[in-house]
Amino acid sequence: MTDPHEYADRKWQEALRRHWLASPDSGFVDRLRELADAAEQQQAVFTQAERRGARWESIPNASQIEPPYELRPGTGRRGPAELWSSFDAAIARLGAALEGVSLAAIARAFGEIDSAARALSTAVAAEDAAAARGRTRRAG
Repeated sequence: MTDPHEYADRKWQEALRRHWLASPDSGFVDRLRELADAAEQQQAVFTQAERRGARWESIPNASQIEPPYELRPGTGRRGPAELWSSFDAAIARLGAALEGVSLAAIARAFGEIDSAARALSTAVAAEDAAAARGRTRRAG
């Protein structure tokens, strides 16, 4: 049986990898949802680890790690700016938490990423649907 932490970490790494390797806009909403799901799994694992009294060994300079290009500020990200601000803040909190020793703080940061990425996926999907309706009306 796979260790829950290893499984959640693998899902998180795979979700990030899909963003790194993505073609512009192709499947963006799905990648955001996948990232949210992976963050949700990470949150659950770190919450369980904290309840069990596990210890975390801090990762030096984790706050300097940048997300994949399509998730960075200034790259033409689609979706509401306020949701991206929440996402950026959650990513920053995760980096800071990974430099610390609190499993609860890491779990909270992953939960914030989950919420922000999920809200973004919903908003971008709605924008895409509205744009598609507009194209259909112009074509018709």
